[in-house]
Amino acid sequence: MLKRSYQLLYLCILVAAVGFHLPKAAAMEAKIVGDQLILSGTVVEGDAARVRRALENASITTVVLRNSPGGDSPTGYTIGEMIRRHGLRTAVSGFCYSSCSRLFLGGTARYFTDDYPSGFTNVGFHGHYFEDGMLDLASVKRYRLRDWIVSYTDGKADPNLIDRWIYLPTSRGMIHFYHPNAAARAGAATFLCDGLQPVDEVAQCEPVARTALDLGIITSAELLHGADRASLQVAQLR
Repeated sequence: MLKRSYQLLYLCILVAAVGFHLPKAAAMEAKIVGDQLILSGTVVEGDAARVRRALENASITTVVLRNSPGGDSPTGYTIGEMIRRHGLRTAVSGFCYSSCSRLFLGGTARYFTDDYPSGFTNVGFHGHYFEDGMLDLASVKRYRLRDWIVSYTDGKADPNLIDRWIYLPTSRGMIHFYHPNAAARAGAATFLCDGLQPVDEVAQCEPVARTALDLGIITSAELLHGADRASLQVAQLR
């Protein structure tokens, strides 16, 4: 089951590897459903202002991040820090990669959802990259990415492990965190991919013993529900 779900990530991970280099990516889709702000798609410059306006709605308690390959790095930090200042929860619905992971870490409480199958739902981290996909070491240091992650995981993330993922040489590399329960079926719930494996073989990447909960990536193993879950077309992923 998990193996099939990992393979179904193929096109999504391709987008994550190169999508945030597209020069004219559309802004994130943003909608408010109940007390949730649901954000999906590529993070682009200008999204911070749109999210700021959305958060003027005092009823919002949770930001749901759905199927985002990441995008503009400064915007990711800005929105993540904005979410933290508002004291909001965040939840991953589907996949949330690269710059999106900084939005996710902005949550004061952080969760996975059960909107999609467990083998599809994950949050992925790596460093900063140039348009050709190669590591932008200067930006990793300028943004103090390691320290930022340690701070936004409430001091729980292992700096040595963080170094392994923020210095991955290409944007194809990424550490993937799945719900801790995935370990019972796949042998691990965290996989570090160096970018050399085929992109549809996440399950063949290096397993990491520590889970998203161990490292403060999520704060609870409870699964949340996207407020629009009933409208999602996910049957083909099961």
